[in-house]
Amino acid sequence: MENFEQIIEQTALAGEVGRQAQVTAAAQYYLEEQQKSLAETQLEVDSIISRCYHLLKQDVLKPDENGKVDWVANKDLRKLVFSDDGVDKLMQAINFYINKSNLLTNFDDDEIRRLAKTFNIEINDLILLKYEIIFRQPTFEECKSILLERIEEQAKIKVFAGEMIGVKLDKAKVVEGLLKETEQRIEYEMKKIKSEQRKEKLREYGLIMAQLDVIVFSALNRAYMGEERGSIRRHQNVSEVIGMRQSQTPKSESGVMKWLGR
Repeated sequence: MENFEQIIEQTALAGEVGRQAQVTAAAQYYLEEQQKSLAETQLEVDSIISRCYHLLKQDVLKPDENGKVDWVANKDLRKLVFSDDGVDKLMQAINFYINKSNLLTNFDDDEIRRLAKTFNIEINDLILLKYEIIFRQPTFEECKSILLERIEEQAKIKVFAGEMIGVKLDKAKVVEGLLKETEQRIEYEMKKIKSEQRKEKLREYGLIMAQLDVIVFSALNRAYMGEERGSIRRHQNVSEVIGMRQSQTPKSESGVMKWLGR
């Protein structure tokens, strides 16, 4: 009977030790995963980079059939400010300033402002020197479509003006007459349209650059006095303390031992 009780007691003790080891290991794994998840979330810059990319591509946010809002490519090519090469060159500059390495750096206020100012100057210099590559140029078909739309609009105005004074005009003949007038200066009109489209894109460029400045400055500001790095370190210390406390939980008497002691 004594040997039997001793075997039962040793078995229960071993089971309790194993159970405690499993609980401690599970808790430690959970804390490590939580810590890893927080660090990855804090240092995640892909969403910022993606926002900059969609901003430069002039994509729009629209809900899908399930109500989830996501980026959708802008189908109106006339509204696109930058060419594909222009977007790539601007993204190269953005990636240099927004990255995990910079987030883990220790910047003071003066350094952050200096870097943000340098970013602004570099972007503007790039635009000045390579604006023909950076900005999207309308194609011949687009210029043709714009010209025909303007002629159509002029024809409507002339027909309406005729109606106002009691003269009925044939719209088709009016359009034909306007086309003949334009024929002699078609090259000039096409160049004029290209120039107007470029100026229109320059107007939007200022707003886009202002938005990018805010995004870059906000990202750099996260490295102020090493706060991003310090935040991760503080969370690691808290996780280690919690893990130590859980591993030091007093062992309770097993159910078998309680039954044998009765």
